Amino acid sequence: MSFSFLPNAVLVLCLGSLVQLAAISWRRHVVRDAILCVIVLLASLASIMLPTVLVMTGATPLFAPDTWASFAGALIILSALAIVLMSRHGAISADPSVNSEYFLLLTLATLGGVAMTGAVHFVSFFLGLETLSLALLGLIAFHNQRLDAGEAAMKYLLLSGVASATMVFGFALIYAETGSLRFAAPDLSHVPEPIIGVMGVILILSGMFFKLSAVPFHLWLADVLEGTSVPVAALVAVTSKIALFAAMLRYFSAVNLYAPSAQVNEILIVAVLSMLGGNLMAVVQTDLRRLLAGSSIAHVGYLLVAFLSPGPFGVASAAFYLAAYAISTLGVFAIMNGVLPQGTDIREWHGLFRRKPAAALAMSIMLISLAGIPPAVGFFAKFYVAAAGVSAHRTLLLFVLIASSTIGLFYYLRLILIMLTPAPADRETRAELTAPTPVNAALITVLACATILLGICPSTLVQRSQSLVVAPPLPAAPATLP
Repeated sequence: MSFSFLPNAVLVLCLGSLVQLAAISWRRHVVRDAILCVIVLLASLASIMLPTVLVMTGATPLFAPDTWASFAGALIILSALAIVLMSRHGAISADPSVNSEYFLLLTLATLGGVAMTGAVHFVSFFLGLETLSLALLGLIAFHNQRLDAGEAAMKYLLLSGVASATMVFGFALIYAETGSLRFAAPDLSHVPEPIIGVMGVILILSGMFFKLSAVPFHLWLADVLEGTSVPVAALVAVTSKIALFAAMLRYFSAVNLYAPSAQVNEILIVAVLSMLGGNLMAVVQTDLRRLLAGSSIAHVGYLLVAFLSPGPFGVASAAFYLAAYAISTLGVFAIMNGVLPQGTDIREWHGLFRRKPAAALAMSIMLISLAGIPPAVGFFAKFYVAAAGVSAHRTLLLFVLIASSTIGLFYYLRLILIMLTPAPADRETRAELTAPTPVNAALITVLACATILLGICPSTLVQRSQSLVVAPPLPAAPATLP
């Protein structure tokens, strides 16, 4: 007899989004709706720690309530909470009367991401993916103070639609070969036409790589981060990456990634291109958001090194790196939103150590973490990934990781140097700094302290990451749509 689990967090987020929708329909009040969003996210975070309450027998299993889903889901919810806290009142949209929908869309994006982390069926995965993608589309276009917000949303809509269609075509090919819609890369050694199954897996991978913005599927990311608001840029750069990587790791959980194959070769090539391409893209940027887009692409490449290194450190190093990346990247966006929400040109950050020393110090902590410099958590995270690569004998990937990390040092340290250097005398205007709200200042402080403390004492997070388990794929069975 089969069992179907519906994760607690998915139930809470579904119910919470309905409550938010009813509250908006009754009467709009931005502060109330923001508080309601925080309550829903906190309730969903608490529910992850509880035993699964809804178990059905004789149904098609859609989710696996394992520790990997709980970890990734909690990371997504915590990131969404940080994004809510950095969303200053009146800065999301030029029209305050529509800001309530912003928090509803944020809850829906979180719902889609959490559903993806535990999905073990193509239907549940695709529903989560499209919930996340459609919510992101609305959020990207929400920042109507910028003329390029609509352009960024259109690019995301068209390219995301192509990527989703590519994945659905891959699902169809896999179903044609295996007769199953389970969310797991198939064993192609016992199928009539292996080439069809290989093409299906490659198409699914290509769609996932677009959502992860890995090279060469990365061209949309810089334009989207530049065109949207700072909190939504953080959502795209952090939350969507966690959800997609968690789903991708689950999809290949039963595949021998040591054995040469078409899909393994594709992942290896994309990892190399992402590490080098992301850092080389960021080196030439003068816009901070586009620089962070290149940084995000490079970090996807580092995560793929852990992905291709199954063994005692594979899943653990990937989990630790996801947490370190989320903390550091959210910290950078929180400082941007609190100090210079419109300051995209890195030259506007000249002399920040003299004008806002606390913000400049926090920004430097986040940047050295992303660069992998001790004592920040990013150093141990990158070391952990390298250890996983050594255990799996991934010599090429380790060489590229070291070389690309060296390139990354240039633009991270350059930004710190800019903050230390006074603005040139020939610059007539200088960007006006804003004062972070008390909530945003508290968020920056917490993230900066977590970056340092987890770098100095990483044992707690290491132990948690080493205890994570990805549930084995479901037995192959004829597909029946739930």
